[in-house]
Amino acid sequence: MSRTLLITLLLACSGFAQDFHLKDGDRVVFFGDSITDQRLYTTFVETYVVTRFPNWDVTFVHSGWGGDRVTGGAGGGIDERLARDVIPFKPSVVTIMLGMNDGRVRAFDNQIFEIYSNGYKHIIERLKTAIPGVRITAIEPSPFDDVTRRPLFPGGYNGVLLRYGKFLQELAPAQGLTIADLNRPVTAMLEKANRADPELAKKIIPDRVHPREAGHLIMAESLLKGWHAPGLVSSVEIDARARRVVNSENTAVINAGFGPSVSWTQTDSALPVPVDMDDEVMALTVKSSDFLDAMNRQMVKVTGLAPGKHTLRADGEEVLTADAGEWARGVNLAGYKTPMWEQAARVHALTLKRANAHNVRWRNFQVPLQYDNLSSLQPTLTAIDGVDADLRREQHAAAQPRPHHFELVPGDTQFQSIFNGQDLTGWHISQTNHHGDTQGWNVKSGVLTATQDRPKNGGILLTTRKYRNFEISLDVRPDYGCDSGLFLRSSEKGEAYQVLLDYLDGGAIGGIYGEKLTGVQSFVPHWQEVFKRTGWNHLKARIEGDVPHIQVWLNGIRVTDWRDSANHAAGGAVDGMVALQVHGGNRWIPGGKHRFRNIMIRELP
Repeated sequence: MSRTLLITLLLACSGFAQDFHLKDGDRVVFFGDSITDQRLYTTFVETYVVTRFPNWDVTFVHSGWGGDRVTGGAGGGIDERLARDVIPFKPSVVTIMLGMNDGRVRAFDNQIFEIYSNGYKHIIERLKTAIPGVRITAIEPSPFDDVTRRPLFPGGYNGVLLRYGKFLQELAPAQGLTIADLNRPVTAMLEKANRADPELAKKIIPDRVHPREAGHLIMAESLLKGWHAPGLVSSVEIDARARRVVNSENTAVINAGFGPSVSWTQTDSALPVPVDMDDEVMALTVKSSDFLDAMNRQMVKVTGLAPGKHTLRADGEEVLTADAGEWARGVNLAGYKTPMWEQAARVHALTLKRANAHNVRWRNFQVPLQYDNLSSLQPTLTAIDGVDADLRREQHAAAQPRPHHFELVPGDTQFQSIFNGQDLTGWHISQTNHHGDTQGWNVKSGVLTATQDRPKNGGILLTTRKYRNFEISLDVRPDYGCDSGLFLRSSEKGEAYQVLLDYLDGGAIGGIYGEKLTGVQSFVPHWQEVFKRTGWNHLKARIEGDVPHIQVWLNGIRVTDWRDSANHAAGGAVDGMVALQVHGGNRWIPGGKHRFRNIMIRELP
């Protein structure tokens, strides 16, 4: 990055965090019970800070223990927990999230409540004595889900937790605490989600206590709001008619160009929180909340466009198509899988690795072996601390600002469906493929299911049309033990460049293989940490050039960027059909199924 651009970025973000509770150099410990121990709202907060303030040096320790109350629990009494798991880190900021277990999942009991209130005051006193000047955030207990299921008793257990939260609200001014409400915002989201889709809403907090990732996102938002965290990622406003950049916030914009399309290069000082809107539970949760508007605004506003549709590309990747009126009002890119989203997702993956490394150190070595007088224990802890530090450096390096080229072009170049979700119209089963001629292709409720129709008999399903340069987008959900593939530029016999969908021992997802092609050097990417082993995965593949250049994205992360040394297609073909494979022989678990949906294609020049 040039020195001029760096100065521009620093000026752009000056004052950006003026009211934010956290500061450069802070050390944060998240203290709590099993909900904190899930390391989900806490890692969302960590990723937010690392990506929103990439030049800050803030450290995080995730110190939740399942079952904890204000008196402690399986990890020891409260004084032991604080002395071992909080105070040695010398935090400048501590968050406390307790109460779910303290109320004992029963109607309000004043004696039980007094144990909680007195115990909470003891924690505050102990922390203030041991760490003078520490800034403490009292988190009101997250909700017990009395929304998507019937309450266990009149008033519900969440009503009890709200009374515990009210105590914290009253305690905060006297003790100089910051307060964060993680109950009411999540409950409000649940109510809205329940109205929209009652069955799916139940999955947000499946056991009524421990939210899935989506519920934790709203909890993280609530904590960040309590800390007055800025919601802006970046904002750019361009007037196409006047041919000028009108305004930019928290970003540097250069090389604006105006012609049939509007183009510019933009280097944001921050990244969005990487929300996966392809996950149906996450999508319902986000749409039932104000998260994108309140905490994740990455705005692009372009006025003066000609009437009609206009498509935004970022670094050559299509992001979305909207009409001129929508662009004039402004579009929030944080809800789309842009290159910036991908960068943030890589940061979040490192956040999870780092937090989990510390958790292994703490829960697998430090605590269970603390009384065994092992000479090797301290070197082991030190070595894991080194891994933690290495991951933290990688995390911060991955979050650094990068320039991205944007182009807003007239017209609609979005993907077009090639699978109608009802039958196999536009597709046919190959009768000459060496894997077989399985008839095990079935369509139901928008899902194409593929299997061997008898032991060892596989086959391929081909599009009727041929394609040359194109992107294909689809969702996949294989059973373990199924060897499948996405064939690009395939012949009728299945000679093709294959994107691997081999979900079995020694398999790979998103790699490249020459199916019945000679001279193709296979490629296996790092796919395991991106792939979801339960639920649907989104895959996008792009092939272009007579000598193929193939790129593959798995759940928004580019895992493959591969170029052939020559065109090795059968007969030198530069086009072909798209095909889906059921491997023949033993590379298919008996009764196993591979599932596909939302199969769409976009042809390229």
